[in-house]
Amino acid sequence: MNYSIIFLEIFIVLALLAGLVSMLWFVIASLLEEKVPVLTPGEYIFDYVVVGAGSSGSVVASLLSKHSKSTILLVEAGDRFGFLSKIPLLTTFQQKGVNDWSFLSTRQAHSSRGLEEERQCLPRGKGLGGSAQLNYMLHFDGYEGDFERWSRDFKLKGWDWLSFKPFLQAGNSKPFERLEITPDYSKIATAFHRASSAFEHRNWHFRKAQYNIKNGIRYNVYQRYLQKAYKQRNLRVMTNTLAKSIEFRMDTKKGKKVAVRSVRLATKDANTGKEFVFEVNVLRELIICAGAYQSPQLLQVSGLGNRTHLKEQQVRSEPFLPHLPMVGQNLHDHLNLPLYVSIDTVGPSLNQRALLSPWSILSYLTVGGGHLANFGVLGHVHNYAKNLSDIFGLTFFAAGAIDEAALMSISNFRKSYFRALFPRYYNSSQEGFVLISSCLQPLSRGEVQIQSSSIRRQPLINPNYLSDRRDIACTIKAVRAGIELVNSQPFSSLLGPQIHWPRIKECLNGVENEFILQGPSDKYLECLIRHVGLGSHHPGGTCRMGTNAQNSVVNAKFKVHGIENLRIIDGSVLPTPISGNPNSIIVGMAVRGAAMILKEEKKKTINN
Repeated sequence: MNYSIIFLEIFIVLALLAGLVSMLWFVIASLLEEKVPVLTPGEYIFDYVVVGAGSSGSVVASLLSKHSKSTILLVEAGDRFGFLSKIPLLTTFQQKGVNDWSFLSTRQAHSSRGLEEERQCLPRGKGLGGSAQLNYMLHFDGYEGDFERWSRDFKLKGWDWLSFKPFLQAGNSKPFERLEITPDYSKIATAFHRASSAFEHRNWHFRKAQYNIKNGIRYNVYQRYLQKAYKQRNLRVMTNTLAKSIEFRMDTKKGKKVAVRSVRLATKDANTGKEFVFEVNVLRELIICAGAYQSPQLLQVSGLGNRTHLKEQQVRSEPFLPHLPMVGQNLHDHLNLPLYVSIDTVGPSLNQRALLSPWSILSYLTVGGGHLANFGVLGHVHNYAKNLSDIFGLTFFAAGAIDEAALMSISNFRKSYFRALFPRYYNSSQEGFVLISSCLQPLSRGEVQIQSSSIRRQPLINPNYLSDRRDIACTIKAVRAGIELVNSQPFSSLLGPQIHWPRIKECLNGVENEFILQGPSDKYLECLIRHVGLGSHHPGGTCRMGTNAQNSVVNAKFKVHGIENLRIIDGSVLPTPISGNPNSIIVGMAVRGAAMILKEEKKKTINN
């Protein structure tokens, strides 16, 4: 009798039973954990109305309800996220679902040539918690150079690093509430750690991956802020409710200043599909937190933006509204080049064999560990420099086997280009990692423009990736730094890595022999970047912060130029890209925005 086989079978059965119990617990917990103070649609008056319950909106609404006696309405177009959003590795299964707006870019002129119709998938969270419920949960402490540049080059008073850092620290989770990937997590993590010592002579900053994950469960602004605020009596939430437009008035009491009167909202009957439209009056302020794509869209359908374009789209614009030509302009995002690297040892890295291992399942169910408890990113390398075109980043993503159907669905790759990029897609037990190269301060700029006066019609989103050639040079520098790292002694001795250069016909045409002898040329790398580069889903800038209506949309206090009581607090106000993952920075900005609102409210209360 083979006792080892019997033991393994018993273990597998117990693991499956534990998995079923755990799944049931997740379902029950997701139903019982929260009692959202949902408000039935209708005509109301609120002191503050916050549009969008994403990272910024969740923070702003929560802090206002906690520190003010004013009434707050939080409006969200989606509903609650399902329990799968709690399990870190199942993040990708949320994209293209009911909690994703599932935007697509316009056809890209300078990139995306290996994607269907040359269009990028642009996921955005739709529901309570927004994109923080859909993202990869990576935490970033910020880079002081970004803020010093805002303060110096954009004349944004109070946005230097020392002024902003306290809000960043106040807004984000404490270190013990985050998951950090340590060197002993895997051989790849060990190699990464050793490389940090080997490259001390370079201006490279090695950073272990940190996740907004606690005890194996996603732990973001929704859990840390919004759920806790549901007990506040002055907070109400409208879900499945879309902000259609903003109504303005001329405030003659304050010297003919333009102010928000109300916001028009719409919800659909679940049974008949009939739309119910109503207005909510705003006594103090309207705060838009709809994100880099939908904040400018809401402004434009409300008559704020470039008047020529608004007229073309037959948008009614009151003559007293300010002309804001920068609405929807300055869209920026990071573009990544993924390269697959196989290794000749057990990483361990993400693949079907590792994920379905009873040990992996048991680890997650018992201690919240293992592959299911994070997204596979092990570390980052940043090159910070004075020259913007030299600021690049590398990310090490420990995925050995890339699921073809899953990634093609969320990336929009054409099959032949996907298989060129991941040549071992068919091997479910392959070990390896993906080296992701990025230009952290891209100079290319795109735009978001409405294509109709209806908020329900998705806007035209053109990231315009790689329209500035300097972004190509910057990304190539990142790739070459990545090659140097992968071929270094810490990696080669532990992993035996092999970079699989994509054999894309357009890129190898006429240079294949040269490539074999000399390695990848700049011309070949540029071709790769233009064909298989993928957006990072870090959009910003479309309601840029600045000093006046000609160079921006909001001022240093998030107030829309020329409007008395309208603020925008989200990633759309970022003047330039964040040199890393932006979510933690946006949370810090939301804390600062809420503090500004509360300070003004207190001042007005004293004066009255």
